[in-house]
Amino acid sequence: MIDALPRDFDRLLRGAIDLHVHGYPDLSAGMLDRGDDRQVARLASEYGMAGWVLKSHLWPTTDRARALSVPGFEVHGSITLNPPVGGVEPGVVELAAAHGARVVFLPTWGAAADVERGGYIATRLGRIAPSFGDYAARTAIALCGPDGALTGRTRAVVDTCRALDLALATGHASPRESLAVAEYCAAIGQRLLITHPLHYTRDLREYVALGAFVEFCNAPLVHPDAHLTLRDVHAALETVGPDHAVLTTDVFSRWVPPEPECLRMFVEQLAYLGWTAEQLHTMVSTNPRAFLGVTA
Repeated sequence: MIDALPRDFDRLLRGAIDLHVHGYPDLSAGMLDRGDDRQVARLASEYGMAGWVLKSHLWPTTDRARALSVPGFEVHGSITLNPPVGGVEPGVVELAAAHGARVVFLPTWGAAADVERGGYIATRLGRIAPSFGDYAARTAIALCGPDGALTGRTRAVVDTCRALDLALATGHASPRESLAVAEYCAAIGQRLLITHPLHYTRDLREYVALGAFVEFCNAPLVHPDAHLTLRDVHAALETVGPDHAVLTTDVFSRWVPPEPECLRMFVEQLAYLGWTAEQLHTMVSTNPRAFLGVTA
Protein backbone atom coordinates (compact mmCIF):
# COMPACT_ATOMS: atom_id res chain seq x y z
CA MET A 1 0.00 0.00 0.00
CA ILE A 2 1.01 3.62 -0.58
CA ASP A 3 1.98 5.59 2.50
CA ALA A 4 0.82 9.13 3.17
CA LEU A 5 2.26 11.46 0.57
CA PRO A 6 5.24 13.74 1.17
CA ARG A 7 5.72 17.34 0.06
CA ASP A 8 2.15 18.46 0.61
CA PHE A 9 0.82 16.35 -2.28
CA ASP A 10 -2.36 15.59 -0.35
CA ARG A 11 -3.25 19.21 0.37
CA LEU A 12 -6.37 19.24 -1.80
CA LEU A 13 -7.93 16.25 -0.01
CA ARG A 14 -7.86 17.60 3.53
CA GLY A 15 -11.35 17.32 4.92
CA ALA A 16 -12.66 15.59 1.79
CA ILE A 17 -15.58 13.14 1.82
CA ASP A 18 -15.83 10.73 -1.10
CA LEU A 19 -19.55 10.06 -1.65
CA HIS A 20 -19.04 7.06 -3.97
CA VAL A 21 -16.71 4.38 -2.57
CA HIS A 22 -17.55 0.77 -3.40
CA GLY A 23 -15.00 -1.00 -1.25
CA TYR A 24 -14.22 -4.68 -1.54
CA PRO A 25 -15.98 -6.84 -2.41
CA ASP A 26 -18.78 -5.26 -4.38
CA LEU A 27 -19.88 -7.31 -7.37
CA SER A 28 -17.77 -10.34 -6.47
CA ALA A 29 -14.93 -11.38 -4.19
CA GLY A 30 -13.19 -12.43 -7.39
CA MET A 31 -12.98 -8.81 -8.56
CA LEU A 32 -9.91 -7.75 -6.61
CA ASP A 33 -9.13 -4.20 -5.50
CA ARG A 34 -5.73 -2.77 -4.63
CA GLY A 35 -6.47 -3.21 -0.93
CA ASP A 36 -9.13 -4.25 1.53
CA ASP A 37 -11.50 -1.72 3.09
CA ARG A 38 -9.44 -1.23 6.24
CA GLN A 39 -6.22 -0.61 4.33
CA VAL A 40 -7.80 1.87 1.95
CA ALA A 41 -9.73 3.67 4.71
CA ARG A 42 -6.50 4.03 6.66
CA LEU A 43 -4.82 5.47 3.58
CA ALA A 44 -7.68 7.93 3.09
CA SER A 45 -7.32 9.08 6.69
CA GLU A 46 -3.56 9.49 6.22
CA TYR A 47 -4.28 11.65 3.16
CA GLY A 48 -6.31 13.94 5.41
CA MET A 49 -9.74 12.87 4.21
CA ALA A 50 -12.66 13.08 6.63
CA GLY A 51 -14.76 10.18 5.40
CA TRP A 52 -16.59 8.17 2.77
CA VAL A 53 -20.00 7.01 1.75
CA LEU A 54 -19.67 3.25 1.26
CA LYS A 55 -21.85 1.94 -1.56
CA SER A 56 -22.74 -1.52 -2.83
CA HIS A 57 -24.76 -2.51 -5.88
CA LEU A 58 -26.03 -5.58 -4.02
CA TRP A 59 -26.28 -5.15 -0.23
CA PRO A 60 -26.60 -2.51 2.51
CA THR A 61 -23.24 -1.22 3.74
CA THR A 62 -24.20 -0.06 7.22
CA ASP A 63 -22.37 -2.81 9.12
CA ARG A 64 -19.16 -2.35 7.12
CA ALA A 65 -19.38 1.42 7.54
CA ARG A 66 -19.67 1.13 11.29
CA ALA A 67 -16.69 -1.22 11.46
CA LEU A 68 -14.52 1.13 9.37
CA SER A 69 -15.32 4.40 11.14
CA VAL A 70 -12.68 5.75 13.52
CA PRO A 71 -12.30 9.13 15.25
CA GLY A 72 -11.61 11.70 12.58
CA PHE A 73 -12.72 9.47 9.70
CA GLU A 74 -16.41 8.65 9.42
CA VAL A 75 -17.75 6.11 6.95
CA HIS A 76 -21.44 6.59 6.15
CA GLY A 77 -23.51 3.54 5.26
CA SER A 78 -25.93 3.41 2.36
CA ILE A 79 -28.46 1.25 0.59
CA THR A 80 -29.01 0.92 -3.15
CA LEU A 81 -32.62 0.07 -3.96
CA ASN A 82 -31.93 -2.77 -6.38
CA PRO A 83 -34.06 -5.94 -6.38
CA PRO A 84 -31.96 -7.99 -3.89
CA VAL A 85 -32.80 -5.58 -1.05
CA GLY A 86 -36.47 -5.21 -1.99
CA GLY A 87 -36.37 -2.46 -4.60
CA VAL A 88 -38.07 0.92 -4.40
CA GLU A 89 -39.96 0.45 -1.15
CA PRO A 90 -40.30 2.96 1.71
CA GLY A 91 -40.15 0.13 4.25
CA VAL A 92 -36.73 -0.86 2.95
CA VAL A 93 -35.54 2.72 3.39
CA GLU A 94 -36.92 2.84 6.93
CA LEU A 95 -35.10 -0.36 7.88
CA ALA A 96 -31.86 0.88 6.33
CA ALA A 97 -32.15 4.11 8.30
CA ALA A 98 -32.74 2.14 11.48
CA HIS A 99 -29.39 0.43 10.84
CA GLY A 100 -27.62 3.76 10.35
CA ALA A 101 -27.77 4.35 6.59
CA ARG A 102 -27.15 7.95 5.61
CA VAL A 103 -27.61 7.74 1.84
CA VAL A 104 -30.22 6.06 -0.36
CA PHE A 105 -29.31 5.30 -3.96
CA LEU A 106 -32.17 4.71 -6.38
CA PRO A 107 -31.73 1.55 -8.51
CA THR A 108 -28.52 1.12 -10.47
CA TRP A 109 -28.38 -2.13 -12.47
CA GLY A 110 -31.95 -2.80 -11.30
CA ALA A 111 -33.32 0.30 -13.04
CA ALA A 112 -35.48 -0.54 -16.04
CA ALA A 113 -33.58 2.08 -18.03
CA ASP A 114 -30.27 0.40 -17.21
CA VAL A 115 -31.60 -3.05 -18.11
CA GLU A 116 -32.85 -1.72 -21.45
CA ARG A 117 -29.49 -0.23 -22.37
CA GLY A 118 -27.49 -3.27 -21.21
CA GLY A 119 -25.62 -1.41 -18.49
CA TYR A 120 -22.01 -2.06 -17.53
CA ILE A 121 -22.73 -3.38 -14.03
CA ALA A 122 -25.45 -5.73 -15.26
CA THR A 123 -23.06 -7.05 -17.90
CA ARG A 124 -20.42 -7.78 -15.26
CA LEU A 125 -22.94 -9.44 -12.96
CA GLY A 126 -24.14 -11.59 -15.85
CA ARG A 127 -20.64 -13.02 -16.18
CA ILE A 128 -20.62 -13.90 -12.48
CA ALA A 129 -24.13 -15.34 -12.12
CA PRO A 130 -25.52 -17.36 -15.08
CA SER A 131 -29.14 -16.72 -14.02
CA PHE A 132 -28.66 -13.01 -13.51
CA GLY A 133 -29.87 -11.82 -16.91
CA ASP A 134 -33.29 -13.41 -16.51
CA TYR A 135 -33.52 -12.17 -12.92
CA ALA A 136 -32.67 -8.59 -13.88
CA ALA A 137 -35.18 -8.58 -16.74
CA ARG A 138 -37.98 -9.90 -14.51
CA THR A 139 -37.33 -7.50 -11.64
CA ALA A 140 -36.42 -4.29 -13.49
CA ILE A 141 -37.71 -1.20 -11.70
CA ALA A 142 -39.24 1.83 -13.42
CA LEU A 143 -39.33 5.06 -11.42
CA CYS A 144 -41.99 6.61 -13.66
CA GLY A 145 -45.19 5.31 -15.16
CA PRO A 146 -46.11 5.43 -18.86
CA ASP A 147 -47.35 9.00 -18.38
CA GLY A 148 -43.89 10.14 -17.25
CA ALA A 149 -44.98 10.84 -13.67
CA LEU A 150 -43.20 9.28 -10.72
CA THR A 151 -44.79 6.09 -9.46
CA GLY A 152 -46.41 6.13 -6.06
CA ARG A 153 -43.61 3.95 -4.65
CA THR A 154 -40.95 6.32 -5.94
CA ARG A 155 -42.69 9.31 -4.37
CA ALA A 156 -43.08 7.36 -1.14
CA VAL A 157 -39.34 6.61 -1.07
CA VAL A 158 -38.50 10.28 -1.59
CA ASP A 159 -40.99 11.25 1.11
CA THR A 160 -39.41 8.73 3.48
CA CYS A 161 -35.94 10.11 2.83
CA ARG A 162 -37.24 13.60 3.59
CA ALA A 163 -38.94 12.48 6.80
CA LEU A 164 -35.83 10.62 8.03
CA ASP A 165 -33.33 13.29 6.92
CA LEU A 166 -31.56 10.93 4.51
CA ALA A 167 -29.66 11.96 1.39
CA LEU A 168 -30.90 10.61 -1.96
CA ALA A 169 -29.00 9.84 -5.18
CA THR A 170 -30.49 9.04 -8.58
CA GLY A 171 -28.56 5.84 -9.39
CA HIS A 172 -28.88 4.75 -13.03
CA ALA A 173 -32.27 6.28 -13.75
CA SER A 174 -33.14 7.50 -17.24
CA PRO A 175 -32.87 11.23 -18.03
CA ARG A 176 -36.66 11.57 -17.84
CA GLU A 177 -36.77 9.75 -14.49
CA SER A 178 -33.86 11.74 -13.06
CA LEU A 179 -35.55 15.01 -13.94
CA ALA A 180 -38.87 13.87 -12.46
CA VAL A 181 -37.10 12.87 -9.23
CA ALA A 182 -35.27 16.21 -9.14
CA GLU A 183 -38.51 18.14 -9.61
CA TYR A 184 -40.22 16.25 -6.79
CA CYS A 185 -37.22 16.63 -4.48
CA ALA A 186 -37.20 20.37 -5.14
CA ALA A 187 -40.90 20.56 -4.33
CA ILE A 188 -40.54 18.91 -0.91
CA GLY A 189 -37.03 20.07 0.04
CA GLN A 190 -35.21 16.75 -0.31
CA ARG A 191 -31.41 16.76 -0.77
CA LEU A 192 -30.49 15.10 -4.08
CA LEU A 193 -27.35 14.03 -5.91
CA ILE A 194 -27.49 13.47 -9.68
CA THR A 195 -25.35 10.39 -10.27
CA HIS A 196 -23.30 9.99 -13.48
CA PRO A 197 -24.73 13.13 -15.11
CA LEU A 198 -22.64 12.69 -18.26
CA HIS A 199 -24.22 9.27 -18.78
CA TYR A 200 -27.85 9.57 -17.70
CA THR A 201 -28.94 13.22 -18.06
CA ARG A 202 -29.39 15.91 -20.68
CA ASP A 203 -29.10 19.58 -19.71
CA LEU A 204 -27.24 19.72 -16.38
CA ARG A 205 -28.50 23.25 -15.77
CA GLU A 206 -32.01 21.89 -15.24
CA TYR A 207 -30.87 19.95 -12.19
CA VAL A 208 -28.82 22.79 -10.76
CA ALA A 209 -31.83 25.10 -11.11
CA LEU A 210 -33.80 22.59 -9.02
CA GLY A 211 -31.20 22.67 -6.24
CA ALA A 212 -29.59 19.28 -6.86
CA PHE A 213 -25.90 18.52 -6.58
CA VAL A 214 -24.25 17.02 -9.66
CA GLU A 215 -21.67 14.24 -9.21
CA PHE A 216 -18.59 13.74 -11.37
CA CYS A 217 -16.75 10.44 -10.90
CA ASN A 218 -13.16 9.57 -11.63
CA ALA A 219 -14.01 6.00 -12.72
CA PRO A 220 -15.02 6.69 -16.34
CA LEU A 221 -11.75 8.56 -16.85
CA VAL A 222 -9.50 5.64 -15.86
CA HIS A 223 -11.36 2.65 -17.32
CA PRO A 224 -9.74 0.75 -20.23
CA ASP A 225 -12.93 1.36 -22.25
CA ALA A 226 -13.14 5.00 -21.17
CA HIS A 227 -15.47 7.14 -23.25
CA LEU A 228 -15.06 10.33 -21.23
CA THR A 229 -12.03 12.51 -20.67
CA LEU A 230 -11.03 14.99 -18.02
CA ARG A 231 -11.80 17.74 -20.52
CA ASP A 232 -15.41 16.52 -20.64
CA VAL A 233 -15.65 16.88 -16.87
CA HIS A 234 -13.93 20.26 -17.02
CA ALA A 235 -16.48 21.52 -19.56
CA ALA A 236 -19.39 20.21 -17.51
CA LEU A 237 -18.02 21.87 -14.37
CA GLU A 238 -17.84 25.15 -16.24
CA THR A 239 -21.54 24.69 -17.04
CA VAL A 240 -22.78 23.92 -13.52
CA GLY A 241 -20.16 25.71 -11.41
CA PRO A 242 -18.35 24.38 -8.33
CA ASP A 243 -21.11 25.37 -5.90
CA HIS A 244 -23.33 22.64 -7.36
CA ALA A 245 -20.77 19.92 -8.11
CA VAL A 246 -19.29 16.99 -6.21
CA LEU A 247 -16.14 15.04 -7.14
CA THR A 248 -16.00 11.31 -6.31
CA THR A 249 -14.17 8.13 -7.36
CA ASP A 250 -16.57 5.16 -7.98
CA VAL A 251 -13.63 2.86 -8.78
CA PHE A 252 -13.50 -0.84 -7.93
CA SER A 253 -10.95 -2.48 -10.17
CA ARG A 254 -7.45 -3.83 -9.82
CA TRP A 255 -6.09 -1.66 -12.65
CA VAL A 256 -6.51 1.63 -10.76
CA PRO A 257 -4.89 2.99 -7.59
CA PRO A 258 -6.84 2.91 -4.31
CA GLU A 259 -9.69 5.41 -4.01
CA PRO A 260 -7.80 8.13 -2.10
CA GLU A 261 -5.07 8.20 -4.73
CA CYS A 262 -7.66 8.23 -7.54
CA LEU A 263 -9.37 11.22 -5.93
CA ARG A 264 -6.03 12.97 -5.44
CA MET A 265 -5.18 12.44 -9.12
CA PHE A 266 -8.62 13.77 -10.10
CA VAL A 267 -8.39 17.01 -8.13
CA GLU A 268 -4.74 17.61 -9.05
CA GLN A 269 -5.57 17.23 -12.75
CA LEU A 270 -8.47 19.67 -12.39
CA ALA A 271 -6.12 22.05 -10.59
CA TYR A 272 -3.83 21.82 -13.61
CA LEU A 273 -6.78 22.91 -15.77
CA GLY A 274 -7.25 26.00 -13.62
CA TRP A 275 -9.65 25.08 -10.83
CA THR A 276 -8.56 26.76 -7.60
CA ALA A 277 -7.90 25.06 -4.27
CA GLU A 278 -10.97 26.83 -2.86
CA GLN A 279 -13.19 25.58 -5.68
CA LEU A 280 -11.88 22.03 -5.35
CA HIS A 281 -12.41 22.12 -1.58
CA THR A 282 -16.00 23.13 -2.22
CA MET A 283 -16.49 20.12 -4.50
CA VAL A 284 -14.81 17.49 -2.28
CA SER A 285 -15.65 18.79 1.20
CA THR A 286 -18.23 21.58 1.48
CA ASN A 287 -20.78 20.17 -0.96
CA PRO A 288 -20.53 16.53 0.20
CA ARG A 289 -21.25 17.73 3.74
CA ALA A 290 -24.22 19.76 2.56
CA PHE A 291 -25.57 16.74 0.66
CA LEU A 292 -25.16 14.46 3.68
CA GLY A 293 -26.55 17.04 6.07
CA VAL A 294 -23.50 16.92 8.34
CA THR A 295 -21.21 19.65 9.62
CA ALA A 296 -18.30 17.80 11.27
